[in-house]
Amino acid sequence: MTATATAFATIPDVEKKDVRKLTKAELKREVEAMSKAMVEQGGLLNHPQAAIILDVSGRRVSELVELGKLTRFDFLGRTYVSMREVKVRREQDLKAGRPARNLPQQLVAGVKAALNADAGQMKQGGFTSFAAKQKAKKLAKRKK
Repeated sequence: MTATATAFATIPDVEKKDVRKLTKAELKREVEAMSKAMVEQGGLLNHPQAAIILDVSGRRVSELVELGKLTRFDFLGRTYVSMREVKVRREQDLKAGRPARNLPQQLVAGVKAALNADAGQMKQGGFTSFAAKQKAKKLAKRKK
């Protein structure tokens, strides 16, 4: 029998076997452990519930568990996360993607881009073909 370690106890891993086949003693132990975890964590949420609260996908909640950002709890063949941890993460109001660059970082990135530009790009008036097209559109509007 394998076990899933949580912050509170080692609980039999019932995910791989049918919960209906557990003995009364095993069921009682699972329910007691779940009750204790719920009290200590301020409740337990399944992944879809946590996803709604965090405004992310259920898969992202699984990733957060895998990354150790949320603690995983397994009871009665189901997986849960801590309500307390979900609330803390929600209050952090984390945004997706890279953090915004501050002004010095923006300047450094601009200088690096300019240094890596070739003569053809410089003649176009932009560092990309998109910038050149935008400039051409503006010039065409001015001529009208």
